[in-house]
Amino acid sequence: MNCFLTSRWKCLCLVSLLFAGCSSAPQDMPDVAPVSGTVTLDGNPLPYATIVFQPTDGRPSNGQTDAEGKYDLHFNQDTMGAELGSHQVIITTYREFDHPSDSNVKASPELLPAKYHSKSELTATVEPGGNEISFDLKSK
Repeated sequence: MNCFLTSRWKCLCLVSLLFAGCSSAPQDMPDVAPVSGTVTLDGNPLPYATIVFQPTDGRPSNGQTDAEGKYDLHFNQDTMGAELGSHQVIITTYREFDHPSDSNVKASPELLPAKYHSKSELTATVEPGGNEISFDLKSK
């Protein structure tokens, strides 16, 4: 159980750092491309989940699904998308606190198996141009 809480805490810290690190585009910004898609769980839209694309070397991009499970990734505060190349993908529903500006986003336990977050097996490749990358997750 302690390991499970530690994994949750690490995931929460990662997501918090991603949002805290948002800033203007630096001079040496890597090539990025728009990424959007839909996340479903057992065939149903997965609302208000956090999704992170982590490249092997580079800055992660993140987003949140809406009520219909749709997401758009943000590279930073001013730039939509993700770095080109291969990414490990993390999807989590865990939130320790209610979202201050969105009454639909409440604190919630993790609904997904570890293979989608703390021990993620998900991968994706971001290519130049638009990328529509969807995930159909299974609860078991």
